Amino acid sequence: MIIKQDLHIHTHCSCDSASLHIPEIVQHCQNLGFEHFGISDHLHTAFNMPDIEIANREFNAFGHVKGFHFGIEVTCATKWECEMIAKREYASCFVCNVLGKPFQTMTPIDGIMYGGPAGGPLQIDLTRDDIERLGIEYVIAGVHKPDYSEHNFKAVLEDWYSQLCYLANHELVDIIAHPWEGLPFWSGDCIVNRSSPQDFGLYLQIPQEYWDTLGELMVKNGKLAEFNPCIILAERIPEVIRFKIIEKMAGWKEQGVKFTFGSDSHREYKEDHILKCDEILSKFGFTENDFGLPEALKNK
Repeated sequence: MIIKQDLHIHTHCSCDSASLHIPEIVQHCQNLGFEHFGISDHLHTAFNMPDIEIANREFNAFGHVKGFHFGIEVTCATKWECEMIAKREYASCFVCNVLGKPFQTMTPIDGIMYGGPAGGPLQIDLTRDDIERLGIEYVIAGVHKPDYSEHNFKAVLEDWYSQLCYLANHELVDIIAHPWEGLPFWSGDCIVNRSSPQDFGLYLQIPQEYWDTLGELMVKNGKLAEFNPCIILAERIPEVIRFKIIEKMAGWKEQGVKFTFGSDSHREYKEDHILKCDEILSKFGFTENDFGLPEALKNK
């Protein structure tokens, strides 16, 4: 088995209705013989910090387990968004039109989704003081939404690429989560019309230059790229497209990028899915040597 880690697991403390508890996480990861595994609940903005603090208390209360770590998954937000959260001035951002249809939500639990200025400065709502205070051992960072760009492929692609480059350059980030995942969803009106089909062929339209530049940035800045079942095993995505994405990430391997594996488990821990991912990645030529660890975990 080439996968010997799972650094991306959500507990019931995560803001997105995850339900796993620490004892079952530890049991599953030990069943699979993982040398390193960790919890990494969502911090879209500081609005979610109380959830992270509860997860931290539960992690510490569980007691030391060899190879078990406390991480976090942050979202690429904007300076405007983080400032609005800090001032708690976000109510007016939650009733708006999206592609001509009304969209409303009640809290900024996933961040401020609409109403902000497109192209504004990017930010993650996590500081080095937060990391030290909570004993966060590694930071996974991902793109989870466009930052106020129009919902068309060209605009969302440029937005996604800008965010990924920002994260690959950020000094606090260790792992780039599920690169490009979600791009088709946000490139249409799926957010307000869940019956709309996603065009997964859009993954194949990502310019090679973008893949190459991201690979260069990750190598230059010592970032790890995450393999995640949301792409490898997603039945909704045609196999030919899923495999093409894996091929593109294999190109990163040739550039010198190292990888992590994260199940991104929320409500159920599926050991069989991890075994399937291991089998697929092996077929694409990946070996144990292609996987790495964040710097803080290497001597633990």
